[in-house]
Amino acid sequence: MVITDKINTLAKQTMYVIIMHTIIYTVYCYAHGQIDPIYTTSSFLPILMFFCLGPLVAVFFLSKQTARQWAIILISLLTAELVFNIYSRFAALSPLAFQKPDMILEIIYEASFGLMLILEVIGFWLTFKILQEIHKQIDSQSGKPIQQP
Repeated sequence: MVITDKINTLAKQTMYVIIMHTIIYTVYCYAHGQIDPIYTTSSFLPILMFFCLGPLVAVFFLSKQTARQWAIILISLLTAELVFNIYSRFAALSPLAFQKPDMILEIIYEASFGLMLILEVIGFWLTFKILQEIHKQIDSQSGKPIQQP
């Protein structure tokens, strides 16, 4: 498989989105840990590391020959992260609150949550476009007619 200019451009856009997502996800986790004391326990650390490092690793392989497999992995990671973040935001609320958090932390928490979800959806969409381009290229190499939606 040859990496075309369109795939390379989409991969770079996806990389920028995932890097921004990782930064905002780190801010979100910090604010969440300051608001909810149970969220700071070490049991959440493997999940947080997986959701920070997993997409970053996958996105850097989108411009390689194995881009198709990494695109599928990235789509799976972003979908799992989207579901987990919505669940942890709305369903897994902790009843423990030692003191009311500062207003600025609540604003940062809510704003980073919204931005994070938006970036996850944009990253998912861009990765899906990469996968479509790869499949168009595979179809054109195999001699099958390309079906337009």
